[in-house]
Formats: sequence, structure tokens, C-alpha cells
Amino acid sequence: MPAQPSWPRTDRARPRTALRGLAVVATVIAVASLTVTPVQAESGLPSHHCVVNGKAAPPGDMVRGTPGNDVIECENDVENVTIWGDDGDDNIRVKGLIIDSQILGGDGNDRIQTSHLLPRQGQSTIRGGAGDDTIIVATVIGTAEHGATVYGDQGNDTITVGSVFGQPGPFMRGGGQVFGNDGNDTISTGVIDFGGRVLGGSEDDIIEAKGVGVETGGVIQGGPGLDTIRGTGDTVLKVGPGWGVVDGGIGEDTCKVEHANPERARSTIASCP
Repeated sequence: MPAQPSWPRTDRARPRTALRGLAVVATVIAVASLTVTPVQAESGLPSHHCVVNGKAAPPGDMVRGTPGNDVIECENDVENVTIWGDDGDDNIRVKGLIIDSQILGGDGNDRIQTSHLLPRQGQSTIRGGAGDDTIIVATVIGTAEHGATVYGDQGNDTITVGSVFGQPGPFMRGGGQVFGNDGNDTISTGVIDFGGRVLGGSEDDIIEAKGVGVETGGVIQGGPGLDTIRGTGDTVLKVGPGWGVVDGGIGEDTCKVEHANPERARSTIASCP
């Protein structure tokens, strides 16, 4: 009688082979997980390369000046970091992005120059502090949840920024905003749109903009004082054709402002003769 084929043995061998293959895959995944975990744990640590008065700033979430006149320079992006000039006339320059970080000039006549404010998970903020400060920022673009904001604070400040974009959230928090605050401030901006706001604050301010509400909506508010509102280089500022707003505020203001589309004006010009 001829021998029977060994099909049952072959069928029983296949599951064992598959199990061995699954075991190998599981081992590889486990090893890979152990390898990747430390990298993920370190990714949230602040990373920056800043120099304070010629010396490298120590690692951590604070870059701090001295009570005197400081030079603070950062070559790359700063993320989750506070840069504080402290007292004195400080010169602070960040060549990279300002990601969920803040730059505080402190007391004194400070000069702060940065690249773009880029909030991701928090807020990106620049404050001049007390004194006559000079602030230069490439763009101020935020969201309702994660704001990008520039404050001149006390003193006669000169603030120059590019585009100001971003709709503020509840209680007018967040968004892309520029505040002169107290003092006779000079604020020069690019286009203010998509909910961006520029506020002069108290006293006599000069606000120049390239445009307001070109596509959707932007706001300029002079606030109390004898303010001057106009276009870049002492030209006529066009408001709209989107929902732009220019409000001179309390006081006898001087305005060079007109609707971009007078026949179908959707913008608003108030307290601005």
C-alpha cells in the first residue's frame, strides 16, 4: 500500500513559522520604542544659542542680562524661552523665530530687534518696558488662542513692524496686536488685516500703516491724545475695501485717511477729521 502524503505535518508547521515571525516583529518594535523614547522626552527642552556680553548664555528657559547696559544676541530660533534685559540700555537681537517666547527689555532705553513672532502652543510677546525703546519686528501674526503681541510700555517708543494679522479671542486677548501704551509713540506697520490691531495708547502718537482691512478686517485706534494717523511716508492711508476700522479716539487728531472704495465703503473711519 503506497505511503500517504504528509499534509497534516506541513499544515501544523506553518502556524509555528508565523508565530516565530510575529515574535521577531514584536521584538523589533519593542527595541525601536526603547530607542525613540529618550528623543521624544528631550524634544520639549528649550534650545537656543544666545550670547550675553560676549559670553554664551547657560542652557535653560531664561536668558538674562545685567543691571547695566547689555548686548544680547541669539543666532537661531528661541522656543519656550524668556529673554530679559534687566536694567540699563540694552541691545537685544534675535535672528531666528520667537516661538512661544517673550523678550522683555526691562527698564532703560532698549533696542529690540527680532524676526517673526510665531506662537504655536503659547504666546509670543515683546515688551519694551520703561524707557524710550526702539522695537523692530518682521511680522506680528497670531491666533485667538495663541497671540503675538508687541508692547511699547512706558516711554516714547519707536515701533516698526511688518504685517499685523490675527483675530483676537474673548476679551480681545490673543491675535496679532501692537500697543504703544504710555508715552508719545511712533508706530509704523505694514498691512493690518485678518483681525490685526494697532493701538497707540495714551498721549500723542503717530501711527503709519501700509493698509488696513485690505482683504477682511483690521483696526487702528489712536486712543487719548493728539494723534496723527496716516499712510506710510506721510501718504494717505487707504482703509478697506475689507472691513477696516480707523478710530482716532479722544482728542483733536490729524488724519490722512480715506476709504479705499468710497462708492461701496464697508470700512469705518471715526473721530478722525
